Amino acid sequence: MSKVTKEDVADAENQLFLAQLASNVDALDQLLFDNLIAVAPTGQMLTKEMDLNAHRTKAMIIEEASTEIDDIRITGDTALSIVTMTAKGKVMGAPLEGKFRYFRVWKYVDDKLKVIGASFMQLPE
Repeated sequence: MSKVTKEDVADAENQLFLAQLASNVDALDQLLFDNLIAVAPTGQMLTKEMDLNAHRTKAMIIEEASTEIDDIRITGDTALSIVTMTAKGKVMGAPLEGKFRYFRVWKYVDDKLKVIGASFMQLPE
């Protein structure tokens, strides 16, 4: 079992951001746990396959974005990250722009750091 460090989580967060920005489904597939569960701002529960399909079908397109890691907390072999993303893009053709806060749970699975759970919300302007 690999020990989780803040540096490893920060590196994985950066890899995830670049994969999202490029809609790199192969990279996302490596970073997301097969049994991932994420909660959208609407309360809808999302799976890894739903996330990958949004990028595959271009239902979600990020035109420009930046991220800032606000906090990383390590508890045993699990890490929690809080990240703020400022993004502009389209979701199913509708424009989307704003700041979003992500809460992710990271864990080593088969010696690879993966997101096992997440939620996100849009921050007020």
